[in-house]
Order: sequence, then structure tokens, then C-alpha cells
Amino acid sequence: MLVCRQSQVKALLKSNYWSILVILLSLVTVGCEENKSVQCQEIFQIAQEVKDNNQDVGNVNQQLGEMKSWLEAANEFNQAADRLALLEFNQSELIKYQNQLVTIYRIYSQATYDAVRARENKNLSALKFSRQNAIKAGVIQQKLIREINTYCLKK
Repeated sequence: MLVCRQSQVKALLKSNYWSILVILLSLVTVGCEENKSVQCQEIFQIAQEVKDNNQDVGNVNQQLGEMKSWLEAANEFNQAADRLALLEFNQSELIKYQNQLVTIYRIYSQATYDAVRARENKNLSALKFSRQNAIKAGVIQQKLIREINTYCLKK
């Protein structure tokens, strides 16, 4: 009777082994997806804050007295880059996107500082150059944000 009972328990465990394994793998997968979603949201939140705080900075026709807003924007780009760099991601794709976005924000920041310096020195060619750098960074950023969106929305 005891041998028969042990055989039944082994058979039950063996048949449930696959069910238990599937359930555990599902939990791990769901956990990773939630983690990915949270991490994507952290990136999107910082990107949205940068966008909201710097909407009018691209206007190169501002007066010299309004350069303070450009300096604030450059500082905001640096702070956003710092906040992004501090985030810890466990997925290589998100780490890649994080590093690229940090680089883009640093380029924006430097281009903005350079534009302020060019305006103060009345150096039109330097101002145009810094504007071109900001435009290039903007094109790269738009492409990167699309890639991040695609990755984050993919299940």
C-alpha cells in the first residue's frame, strides 16, 4: 500500500511538474514585462519633462536679456542627463537607449551653452554652428524616441 501510494505521489508530481514550471516561467515573464514597463516609463517621464521645460528655447531671435532662459535650458538638459544616467536598468536594450539619450541631452546642453556664448560675443557663425548641432541632436533624438517607443510597446 505504501509503495503504491509513493508511486501515485511521484506520478502526480511528475504530471504537475510541467504545470508548475509553466506557472513559474509565466510569473517570471510577467515580472520582467512589468519591470520593463516601469523602466520605460522612467525614461518617458524624464523625456517629457525636458520637452515641457524647454519648448521655447529654439527661438534664436530672442534678445540678449532673454539668454537666461537658454542657460536654464542648458542646465535642465544637464540635469536630465544626470537623472537618466542614475537610472538602473536590467535590460541591455534599455541601457543602450539610456546611454544614447544621455549623450543627446549633453549635446543639447553644450549646443545651448555655445549659443549663449556666441550671442554674447555676437559671433553669428558660432551661433549657426551651435544651432546646427542642436538640430542634429534633435533629429537623432526623434529617431531614438521612436525606437524606444517601439521597444517599450513590444510585448
